[in-house]
Amino acid sequence: METINIVLVLVFIILVLCIYILHKVKRVHLMQYGLQQQVERFPDNVRQVHAFIDLNRLLQLPWSLPPLGGWAASADFLLLLAEYVLQHQPEVIVECSSGTSTLVLAQCAKLNGKGRILSLEHDVIYAEKTRQELIKQGLQDWATVIDAPLQDYRFNEQNYCWYTLGEQIQNQVIDMLIIDGPPASLNSCARYPAGPLLLPLLNKKAVVFLDDSDRPDEQQIIKNWLNEFPGLQKKVHYCEKGAVSLINGLKI
Repeated sequence: METINIVLVLVFIILVLCIYILHKVKRVHLMQYGLQQQVERFPDNVRQVHAFIDLNRLLQLPWSLPPLGGWAASADFLLLLAEYVLQHQPEVIVECSSGTSTLVLAQCAKLNGKGRILSLEHDVIYAEKTRQELIKQGLQDWATVIDAPLQDYRFNEQNYCWYTLGEQIQNQVIDMLIIDGPPASLNSCARYPAGPLLLPLLNKKAVVFLDDSDRPDEQQIIKNWLNEFPGLQKKVHYCEKGAVSLINGLKI
């Protein structure tokens, strides 16, 4: 009987050791996986750092930009916008969703000595935050954040929730359009209404920039726009979240 008890104790100890070893192996595997993910993202992180440095060099703002990435636009997309504005000097720039991009565009217009940014924003708190940032950077004369509450639209038998468009936008001839809102969570292909509502307002040689183009909804939106506006030409830009420009008779 004593021998059986000893054997049972040994078996129990061995089981405990096995469980402990398996736990350690699992932790090592998870740590290895996490490290691998960081290593795989390392080139993109380096690209964002380089883009941020180049962006700061171009802008020469008196105050640093708010944090980039996440919900905010990434540095490489902002650099793409800045380089285009500084090179082509568009006069009327409309953007869907305000934020850091508004500051970047306004500073580029200021450096050019020409241009005006009109930014649609549905969130009144965020709109005011952007206005305060513009004042802080001394850019309030170059950009206007427009309160544009979301309203219901219907296109092609599908419902959308998108910005309210007032005369301030409807009376414009747009040279550059940036689409980075509204939030994709509102409905399927949430940014589609920018096509039927804003593309007809474009200057003959205007350009459209769409952020987050790697997402399936945005890819479908681009496909729909190209079908509905056959004069547009698509160009893909390698940015962290994907970016596409749509051009009509203008190479960039």
